[in-house]
Amino acid sequence: MSNPGERRQLRRPDATIHYRVHGPKRAPTVLFLHGATLDRHAWDRQVDALDEHYRVVVPDLRGHGESPMVGRFEFEAAVDDVLALLDELDAEPVALVGLSLGGNIAQEIVYRAPERVDALVVADATCNTAPRNPLKAPMTIAWLAMLTTMISRDHFLQRSAAATAQDELVQQYVMAVNKDRPTAEAVEILASLLRSALHPDADYRLSVSTLLIHGDGDTIGDIVHETRAWAAREPLAEYVIVPGAGHASNQDNPEAFNAELTAFLARVLPTPSLFLWDRLRRRAS
Repeated sequence: MSNPGERRQLRRPDATIHYRVHGPKRAPTVLFLHGATLDRHAWDRQVDALDEHYRVVVPDLRGHGESPMVGRFEFEAAVDDVLALLDELDAEPVALVGLSLGGNIAQEIVYRAPERVDALVVADATCNTAPRNPLKAPMTIAWLAMLTTMISRDHFLQRSAAATAQDELVQQYVMAVNKDRPTAEAVEILASLLRSALHPDADYRLSVSTLLIHGDGDTIGDIVHETRAWAAREPLAEYVIVPGAGHASNQDNPEAFNAELTAFLARVLPTPSLFLWDRLRRRAS
């Protein structure tokens, strides 16, 4: 990343959220939320693609990156952190872009406070409100806990990296950012997501323009099948598959991901300069 951005922090009762702000102050805001056990650097290629036209905000979630917390990770607290960050930014309009855990947090904010968000991008994440077997989450949590007793920490980290990304450099990033994280802590982050983020609501429909996107090789859970079904029932959703990408689709194939992301934002969260560019492009064609 060429520009480190303006470094800021948000003090919470039991955590300090560190975040960076890039781009023009008066531009529409795009707030990126990274996946479980990762950090804000997962979005470096997206920040570089957007910070000329948008005010780009990239936090480290509590217990991740530079954001220390007291106690264990709680999904509900992470949602409250992002709502507090939106208050701090006093931004309008706003697009939330979240991958995996970040996608679940972004969904929850739109679910609770749709008036706070103008556009949503959910990448490689389960649908919070989809119908599901009530035993599936506790069984997955139990399996994760059992797995940590059966394999070494290094093996667990290697398996996690391989499940997250196809690109070897991205896998190396996943292992580097987790080199000091105990396995039990990583499992607890995932368990909190499964316990708190998933709440079936058959009648709920997204209230803002949404891009649902995932890698064609995402093998985490049933994300691929579920996202396809989710998009089919959402009148305001667009559905895109990123080729040559796993669960970290934005890092495995940033060129394809960025092309879809920038086109979506230009449609739903336009800036004056993008309007001008589109007008010139149409005249030229």
